[in-house]
Amino acid sequence: MKRWFACFLLCVALASCSDSHGDGRKNPAESADSESAPVIVLDSLREGMMRIIPNGASSAYSLGIHEVTCAEFDKIAKDEDWYFILDCTNDKLPVTNVSYYDVVLFANAYSKLFGYDSVYAYHRPFFNAKGHCINLEGLEIRADVEGFRLPTEAEWVMAASQSWNPEKYSWNSTNSNFELHEPCAFPDSIGFCDLAGNALELTNDWFGSLEKVVKGGTMVQAPSEMNLNTRGDVYPVIPSTLSGYIGFRLAFGKIPEATGLDERNGAATNYMKMKAFSSDVREKVGTYHAKLAFRNNVTGNLVYIDYDGRSSGAIEIFDTLQVFHPDISPDGSKVAFCTGIEGVDGPSSVYVRNLDANGGGLVKLDVEKAVIPRWHVSEGGDTSIVFVDDASDNSDDAEFLARGTWIVPFSNGKFGQAKKLMDGAYHSGVSQSLNRAVSGARRLRVHVNGKDDVWYNGEQACNASLSKDGLNQTLFLDFGGSTGRAFASDKYGVHERLLVADSSGKMVRAIPATKDFSFDHSEWVNRDNLAVVSLVNVQGEHAKLALVNVLDSSVTELVEGGDLWHPNMWVMPKNTFGNKDLDLDSAGLYWDPIYQGGERSASLKMRMFWDERDSLEVIAVGTSRTERGFDPTQISKSALNFGYVGGNIWAALYLMDNYFIPHAKNLKYLIVEISYDLMHNSKASRMQFAFGQAPGYFYDRNHNFWRDGLPQSFVRFVDANVCYTGADSLNYVNMRGLLMLEPNCWSDEPEIKYDTVMQTSWQKNYDNSVDSLTAFIDSTQNKGFKIIGLVYPQSPGYANTGSFGRHGTKRSQALKTAAYFDSLAQVYPHFIMVDENKFGMHDYTDDMANDCDHLSFVGAKHLSSRLDSLIKTLEK
Repeated sequence: MKRWFACFLLCVALASCSDSHGDGRKNPAESADSESAPVIVLDSLREGMMRIIPNGASSAYSLGIHEVTCAEFDKIAKDEDWYFILDCTNDKLPVTNVSYYDVVLFANAYSKLFGYDSVYAYHRPFFNAKGHCINLEGLEIRADVEGFRLPTEAEWVMAASQSWNPEKYSWNSTNSNFELHEPCAFPDSIGFCDLAGNALELTNDWFGSLEKVVKGGTMVQAPSEMNLNTRGDVYPVIPSTLSGYIGFRLAFGKIPEATGLDERNGAATNYMKMKAFSSDVREKVGTYHAKLAFRNNVTGNLVYIDYDGRSSGAIEIFDTLQVFHPDISPDGSKVAFCTGIEGVDGPSSVYVRNLDANGGGLVKLDVEKAVIPRWHVSEGGDTSIVFVDDASDNSDDAEFLARGTWIVPFSNGKFGQAKKLMDGAYHSGVSQSLNRAVSGARRLRVHVNGKDDVWYNGEQACNASLSKDGLNQTLFLDFGGSTGRAFASDKYGVHERLLVADSSGKMVRAIPATKDFSFDHSEWVNRDNLAVVSLVNVQGEHAKLALVNVLDSSVTELVEGGDLWHPNMWVMPKNTFGNKDLDLDSAGLYWDPIYQGGERSASLKMRMFWDERDSLEVIAVGTSRTERGFDPTQISKSALNFGYVGGNIWAALYLMDNYFIPHAKNLKYLIVEISYDLMHNSKASRMQFAFGQAPGYFYDRNHNFWRDGLPQSFVRFVDANVCYTGADSLNYVNMRGLLMLEPNCWSDEPEIKYDTVMQTSWQKNYDNSVDSLTAFIDSTQNKGFKIIGLVYPQSPGYANTGSFGRHGTKRSQALKTAAYFDSLAQVYPHFIMVDENKFGMHDYTDDMANDCDHLSFVGAKHLSSRLDSLIKTLEK
């Protein structure tokens, strides 16, 4: 009877040695040569083992002379209730196709047979349909128990390093005929057999948050490819992995200085170094609207990099969920992922969450099992997620076709009802028309127009991906097979070529890996001829992620870290939002985060303006005094604060002429800041900073500021190019542009930044400012809105100086200018002067001030309430 229990793939498994945890700490092999040789003798108490005493110390342990054979395993396991039938052609061969959890159960049974306590403790086992253990819930390693177990990596390395010579002492690709052999054909000088070659060997240690450390190399590797530093396999070796070339040997004894760290927390720290930045990625993909999502295999968490230039590096979303195979949504705002992994049997669920630092909006697909989600957009624009119900080894035709590929609608943050698309677990991609699908998990399988086929001459293939450009090209990796070597005209090794087949299965590309690395986790980018991969070093670590151009074979390193898996890159499509005529990297780009062009706070206000333009009745424009002194929430009409640091009268005139008046059709009041101490700024200096560097302003100007009408989806481009952070929402958006500052005081001795005696050029600028504002007032007499000239309060202490305010200007000149604007209010009925400063004789108390020339939120509320009263009076 089948034994299958739904379970969570992870368990709490304690690591076993302080010397190594597969987490970027010191590798035991690196220090093996520097230590004194241990004493190694035949173990007289335990048959088939050698006793190893490190440096003559008492912390001795024993290690099996050779790998456990099928006969040895079967002899112990057949009396256990978890027994399963081994797949062995010869009982004398090393046992393989056993999971880490199978080995744990065997080790405990072995200890019990000889009267020892169990090293491994667990709460509940879970088995797959074939009887293999795929999870031991609550697993822990009892380091103080003397019993049979797997060796730690450090113990394995100590033994192997004493006589390491794969050329002499191994079954390898030069002599094995790529088959397992009976142990001890090549005993080393100490007496151990097959520490190098034959079967790869499991250890107790963790490589990252979930992968097991495996050592020794296999019969399919060349001797030169085997080294003591290698810690992983070409495929992920997680605890439930079953592989025909992975076996084990037993160790015996207590584990000295065990740390007790579990697989999830085995890495206290993990660094990630950016290798390519926003400008580099923009050059490669054609836009800076690109994101990279991947798994940090040290922690099991989702990590992402947003190449829009706004973030400083990789952002990790810390969670208890293990994340595999992330796939970024078509609009780049969400990410789907699963908790299971390609090529391995076991439980898995699919989730979707927001792709931001908080990772909010988490939703789970409510099905029994779902693996490897991929976003899909129909020709009609409906968004769904395609997934499979099993992504394990697809070698067997019947088993593969008994599985299924499914599709489920996803909208408004919710899953719909899943339905089956086709028989066969085609997890490597489905075309937009749903008539083509690909799977690569040992064999390269395709489904085209209802027919299933196997490509690549049936040779081993994996990490397949169906292109997203409509060309239906298939990306995949192989094991240096004859078909690939013939096409590449080169003899290469495992995963050393990134292969591309066209829509008919014909090989068209073979991209070589960079020196000292191989490829893994290959995946197409949603931009023509680009792919992302993991780069695996000679130690078996997924040390880097890279972008590959399959046309020119260039490999661009993106990020470097301890162990990085499953990269997925999203690039905003060229015809975003259904409008291919607008330039994605110009339309609405009011602040260039890469080249730091423009004023960011102004760009936020630009987005707020475009988003709300049709409803706005009141807009206040000015400098930081407006930004911090005008509270739109106190205005009874729809209002926006468009003040920002760096603003001035020239910027206000530019915005009013080109944006507010042409596009705010319901505009009733323009509140224009009049700061006499800032009117000496030149038009060029301040305007150039705000509007002369960011592409969005150039783009608007080149299109006559869209006076003939906004193009379709323009505002969506603005929203995409001006992204709100959490701080932006708190500081600006929620308060409609007001930056709230805490109460402080005015200061009795306020700062005077500039001398009150103007230079000749400053006087000219001052006069030009006054004249230009006058001309604007004159030109808007019949526009249907009123202009309120607003003087914000500053410290009363300036009344005791010769300066009008913080930035200078003689009080005598300011008095003349104030009288001039008062006279304009008598000439132009639509212009109203409001002087809340009164040259220091105002009623704004200390708690209404933040500093000598800015209001606190208390003062902003007070001032804005007065303005609202004025507006209500004017409405009568």
